Amino acid sequence: MEKEKLDLEFLEKLEKLRLAVKRLRFRSHLGERKSPKMGRGTEFSDYRSYQVGDELRYLDWNIYARFEKFLVKLFEEEEDVEVHILLDASSSMDFGNPTKFFYGKKLALAFSYLSLSSWEKTTFSYFQDKIKEILPLERKKENIYRLLNLLNEIKAEGNTNITETVKKYASSLKRKGILIIISDLLSSEFEEGIIYARYKKMPVYLIHTICEEEISPFFSGNLTLIDSETGEKMDILLDEYMIQKYQKALEKFLNHIESFTMLYNVEYLRSITSIPIEDLILKYLRVGGWIK
Repeated sequence: MEKEKLDLEFLEKLEKLRLAVKRLRFRSHLGERKSPKMGRGTEFSDYRSYQVGDELRYLDWNIYARFEKFLVKLFEEEEDVEVHILLDASSSMDFGNPTKFFYGKKLALAFSYLSLSSWEKTTFSYFQDKIKEILPLERKKENIYRLLNLLNEIKAEGNTNITETVKKYASSLKRKGILIIISDLLSSEFEEGIIYARYKKMPVYLIHTICEEEISPFFSGNLTLIDSETGEKMDILLDEYMIQKYQKALEKFLNHIESFTMLYNVEYLRSITSIPIEDLILKYLRVGGWIK
């Protein structure tokens, strides 16, 4: 297979996306309602009646002129939070056409680009059994080219350990951050790391990549399956019965992820690699409220 490579043409598509999308909208308090505070935010929220001690500059004089009521404007306080994008670079991601890893790279590049365009302080990292590299993008949009070069250099290899990776990464942050994790979730366990991040009151956005070949296997007959991360081999007869058994196991796995993310208030998006990134961002993420 010819090496999959990100190019400047994809960046041009991202620029068109940026123009179509008002801004990336990550909520810093998943599941918590923002408390309106006067004058400290940028987004108008609501009105309430004037109380002694309120600053007069927040009175809405147009409302008073029409209804002779003293109402104070309220604003949603928006915290300055950092966006951390973590990409799974383990061997299991190197599967499918296009591969889950190439699709994950495009997702990482797209979210980084939109995050920087929204003036968010952004950091990219990729991991296997641990974090392999951290690239601070800061708020400098020109750093997207550094990320592009890095993504074209890294390969999917080795084992993955999402729990230990997320635990160590989350504990290393000196200030509150939003975690965006892009992975196929084919790790022995991933739940504890995410639970830890939520315990630390970090919003977690989990992007689950899956390919068509995993949904509908195109192999049949006598096969030797090799675990891409452990090298373990298994001989099987892949007939109609085994395919049905596999699809039931896959459904159980996907249902578990959905239940887990709902229980721990994690934003979850499952994306098949056959869906163009542009469609995913413009249609699915807009419906989900991730962008505006």
